[in-house]
Amino acid sequence: MNHFKPYFIIIKSILFYLFDSMVLWRNPSLQKNKLELVLLIRQDAIGDFVMWLDTAKEYRELYPSENNRIVLVGNAVWFDLAKGLPYWDEVLPINVKKFKTFSSYRSNILRKVNSFGAQIAVQPTFSREFYHGDSLIRASNAFQKISSIGDMSNRNWLKKTLADGWHTELIPASQEPISELERNTEFFSAIRGTSHTQCYPVLGINKACSPLYQEKQFFVLVPTASLNLKMWSTDNFAELAEKIFQKTSWQGIICGTEEEFIIGDRIRHQCSAPLKNMSGQTSLPELSQLLSQSQLIISNDTGTAHISSAVGTPTVCILGGGHFGRFAPYPDLPGQTNYFNTVYHKMACYGCNWECVYHLKKNEPAPCVSNISVDVVWQEVEKIIEDGKN
Repeated sequence: MNHFKPYFIIIKSILFYLFDSMVLWRNPSLQKNKLELVLLIRQDAIGDFVMWLDTAKEYRELYPSENNRIVLVGNAVWFDLAKGLPYWDEVLPINVKKFKTFSSYRSNILRKVNSFGAQIAVQPTFSREFYHGDSLIRASNAFQKISSIGDMSNRNWLKKTLADGWHTELIPASQEPISELERNTEFFSAIRGTSHTQCYPVLGINKACSPLYQEKQFFVLVPTASLNLKMWSTDNFAELAEKIFQKTSWQGIICGTEEEFIIGDRIRHQCSAPLKNMSGQTSLPELSQLLSQSQLIISNDTGTAHISSAVGTPTVCILGGGHFGRFAPYPDLPGQTNYFNTVYHKMACYGCNWECVYHLKKNEPAPCVSNISVDVVWQEVEKIIEDGKN
């Protein structure tokens, strides 16, 4: 069956191309814009969005509000976080799972994007996705349609040929392996025409709000991830929580989605230290506020780890090797405080794009994650605790 997979992908790509062509064949009435309308198109996950914030804020200066209206066409999973930020005038949320279907939902979104009557559409994503960002660039029908030349991790030759033709400009990108923070800086510097000074992402939180959790000092565990390959064992999280409690007497909070509540409860029952399972009980802005109040976060490789670092809370990320160096660890930036700490077990197979070369049981983590010991993570955590006392 795998032998035929490339052909299925080609057929699927052609079908989506034809479907979108039919939807866009009859253009809807374009809205009349008093200001020049700029679309920023960003469809990737929470961590990618947070890492983009350093340059995202600069688009407002590049396209000032007296002459431009900025609409962010974003992923619905981080819509609640994005809509409260002052860098754009409107956020259009896209359910990326529903959008990647032959459906009225996709048709309506394509027509909505087309109807904006945008003059400029910008897609900063390096690993472009044919069915999402590229298709939305096409639908925009903007006079200027700008994206990164990108890489081939989410594309084949057909997707690249079709999508590249939908752009008026493709920004050159370094072919060396560099971090996503550096990619964003590289792209924005080319757009603006002058160099951008790279900074760690910052997410402003209103600390005047009532605390979501009344304990003065607590730590947060994030024991889930987008892939089982990235998930450190619940036994390890439970053992680590006991060590933190014995050292500090802090209570622990477990965070995740509603579907991940059961994993949090498993850790709570394995652990003698006091833990509160708040999985599924916070919106993304509420989670960000909670993280900003915490003393410490220990997380798998998740978007939550990037949020906690961006709100200025010391973060320990248990990191595997699938994308090592791209999203984490963060590069060293002189004169800046890096709250994103990583613990990892280096292996020769690093850079596998999470296509693990080992034969694993169902739901088993990759060896680059499972081989990270509690003691190694504890050394990093204990260092942060001791630094906080000084």
